[in-house]
Amino acid sequence: MDDPSARTPRSPCDRMESFLDELSRHVPYAAALVTAHDPKRKQHVTVANHGYPADVVGYVLDHYIPADPSFRLAASHPDDVLHWDTLPEFRRSPIATDVLVPSGFHQGSSMVLDDRAGRTIGTLHVSLDESLVTPTTLGVLARARRGAVPLVAAQRMRLATTLSARELEVLRHMGAGLNNAEIAAELWVSRRTVATHVEHILRKLGAGNRVQAVVRAIAIGLVSPYAEFETNF
Repeated sequence: MDDPSARTPRSPCDRMESFLDELSRHVPYAAALVTAHDPKRKQHVTVANHGYPADVVGYVLDHYIPADPSFRLAASHPDDVLHWDTLPEFRRSPIATDVLVPSGFHQGSSMVLDDRAGRTIGTLHVSLDESLVTPTTLGVLARARRGAVPLVAAQRMRLATTLSARELEVLRHMGAGLNNAEIAAELWVSRRTVATHVEHILRKLGAGNRVQAVVRAIAIGLVSPYAEFETNF
């Protein structure tokens, strides 16, 4: 029997949760946090958090990323995985003395996630046991940073995309392979109405055609690649 859960779209946040689970199998971190820069709110928001208390996450989003000199230094070295011992004065910084150490964290790394144009789209923060800061661990974190970029990019696109309930319905029928006439029959509307919805969907997703729109919608978790619809009679 078909599993209905297989047709449920997986959001970038869902996929990032799985990503951090996989990372923990390679690096047994104490906590990990991924953020994305929300293009609408013009600030970083949480994509996934494993193990950081709410007050730590709040400080990272509200103070560390926007204004901390240590973070700006990490951001200026996008190809390096810097940690507490390679960031000057980090152990005496407010985030270390007032936030991380009282919460039980004594080592780790903050990494900037850049897109292909070199723009910061998110961050990856990992707290480690001090004994784990080895070349092997740092190499794994470097690969994790690269792997996190497409998921954060997808989440940013999802945050920037605002589709109406009807547009989402049309989009999901598009994802199931229905043409405009078939969608119109399913929704009991005119073909012209469906065509207008499709035009809006393409524009909002920045897509040049229906296939590209569906591919992007799958990437940001709006449509399941296994979507199926029964025909109404």
